[in-house]
Amino acid sequence: MKLSLYTDDLREASVDLVALGVFSDEPDRGLAFSQLNAALNGVLAQACKDEDFKGKAGQTVVVNVAAPGGARRVMVYGYGPRDQYTAESARRFAGTAAKVARKVGAATAALQLAVFDAPDDPESVLMLVQALAEGVELGYYRFDTYRRRETSENRLEEVHVAFAAEDVQGLKGAALRDAMRKGQRVATAVAFARDLINSPPNDLTPNELADRARAMAKKNELACKVLSARDLERQKMRLHLGVGQGSRNEPRLIHLTYTPDDKNRSDRVVCLVGKGITFDAGGLSLKTSEGMMDMKIDMGGAAAVLGAMEAVALTRPGCVVHGIVGAAENMPDGNAIRPGDVIEGKKGITVEVLNTDAEGRLVLADALAYAQELKPTDLIDLATLTGACMVALGRLTAAAFTDHEDMASDLQAAWVTSGESFWRMPLNPELQEQLKSDIADIKNIGERWGGAITAALFLKAFVEEGTRWAHLDIAGPVSAAKDQGHIQKGGTGFGVRTLLAYIERVSG
Repeated sequence: MKLSLYTDDLREASVDLVALGVFSDEPDRGLAFSQLNAALNGVLAQACKDEDFKGKAGQTVVVNVAAPGGARRVMVYGYGPRDQYTAESARRFAGTAAKVARKVGAATAALQLAVFDAPDDPESVLMLVQALAEGVELGYYRFDTYRRRETSENRLEEVHVAFAAEDVQGLKGAALRDAMRKGQRVATAVAFARDLINSPPNDLTPNELADRARAMAKKNELACKVLSARDLERQKMRLHLGVGQGSRNEPRLIHLTYTPDDKNRSDRVVCLVGKGITFDAGGLSLKTSEGMMDMKIDMGGAAAVLGAMEAVALTRPGCVVHGIVGAAENMPDGNAIRPGDVIEGKKGITVEVLNTDAEGRLVLADALAYAQELKPTDLIDLATLTGACMVALGRLTAAAFTDHEDMASDLQAAWVTSGESFWRMPLNPELQEQLKSDIADIKNIGERWGGAITAALFLKAFVEEGTRWAHLDIAGPVSAAKDQGHIQKGGTGFGVRTLLAYIERVSG
């Protein structure tokens, strides 16, 4: 998809679709709406009235206009109140416009950029331009690898990002184009993560996940190392091996490394660790058929890490970044680990496995131990770890756990920038008592209550004291039940944008 700048009169944009957003608390709906409505003899205002369009967040009206020398259709989108307008609002607007473009078969579109009340801030305008580019690319995303019948031959080929001249004062065209290109690169990385999550588990085995990571690394000039089951045994990563030993598809550990140019290189070393359970049947603690139905998404943390590594390679921040994925398939057979087994992992800590369906934390425990040998200054793990997190926060918000206030501050700034929804949760030390084992150093589950917290506390036991570490439980937002804005039903690629924003923040 080609993105370009458009500073001419929107009324003269000869495109298949013009899209503009309006605010619910601006009665005249803004200058762009007023001008276009006047040029169309009041058609837009009448359509909004007929559809009871109030400009509420996410509301949409699409009007066929076929204006001479202008657009064939106009989409009016509601942002909600102006004081609630964010880069995520722009991202959702662009994603919605892309979906409408696909639905109506538009090959060309013009999207009107709305700026903040203080348009003289160049950085805020660039942030919005990037968000718009991300939104239109991600909104147009579709996972069609397994489709044998194409429903439409038309594709959205060119999108003009439309500006009022006064909104981009002080900004050169090159800076605006750079922001658009960055948005497209970030969207490419998120789409890669979405493709991984959406892939069926008969294709995306641990070995196939490693092969796709290797291919992405080669394309983007990242260093890549893949550890086989034999290598994992040499590393004494028996928790990881234990999870995978019930499957004929052997586990893998994937290690990608990005090294920046020496110029302006930071001394930070960021390690990202992702849970990569390519299918989770629960092991001998077998899930119900309903609970198993969508367990291809249990590698969403791995997808986020691999997507973030592609984003890092494409945007080239100034610090070393490692991406580590523990990949396995959790299946029941005569060789599977049993409830009651005791396993010693790489860290030298013995674990009493009381529930084989609490397997992600076992893989992460060994992966965290492996990551710490790389001497990271920042260690972040991501996982679809607990249903308890979804009970607490719902499907749209992920949980963030960390004891380090400076890291919490950096993470919060990152997720505000990315527009992804997180909520900081406590690492309540009193709940550690639940993980005490009668026969081993620790057990892998606690009580039902506070399950997301005890899972985080389990991981913390495998992290060296003083390490700047955070655990992100992304079980809810890793997959969407329906289309909305730039989100498509299915895998969302959640976490990629926040990880990149964090890395850019700490690398200076």
